[in-house]
Amino acid sequence: MLKALAIVIVFLMMIMRVPAMQINEQENGGRKNIVVGAEDDNDGILGDKKTVRVLNGMNDGILVYLHCKSKDDDFHQHVLAVGEYQEWSFRDNIAGTTLYWCTMDANTLHASFEIYNAKRDDSKCDSQCNRTMKNDGGYFYNQFQGRWEKMLFWNIPKLTPV
Repeated sequence: MLKALAIVIVFLMMIMRVPAMQINEQENGGRKNIVVGAEDDNDGILGDKKTVRVLNGMNDGILVYLHCKSKDDDFHQHVLAVGEYQEWSFRDNIAGTTLYWCTMDANTLHASFEIYNAKRDDSKCDSQCNRTMKNDGGYFYNQFQGRWEKMLFWNIPKLTPV
């Protein structure tokens, strides 16, 4: 009995392994995008892979200093110019409690927020979870309804010419 239990535990550890993470800077029309991904892109027993993409959609050339992480992963701070994004891929954990959060500094704003919460977002995106940070708040794309939803609220005033 103990031997059978050990075999099951080893099997579960093999199928639930977390692949090594890679951080790449990709050039995209002269813009730098930060892509954090797993080396293993195959879908697994725990479900399809999801990708969260956070885009700097600010006006007036405002830089976004974005630092995202989970309990297990820290993607460190990245500076995103307007039109640049950071993205990462993962699979929801078996308990359905996957959570990523970010801190963001942009102009005079400092904000902390959940960027992905499996309980909230499972009904909004199944593979690509797009987010755009704008002057008036954070918008999350609802993949199933085909529309942007304002989920975060702040106000960074437009810069006035001197």
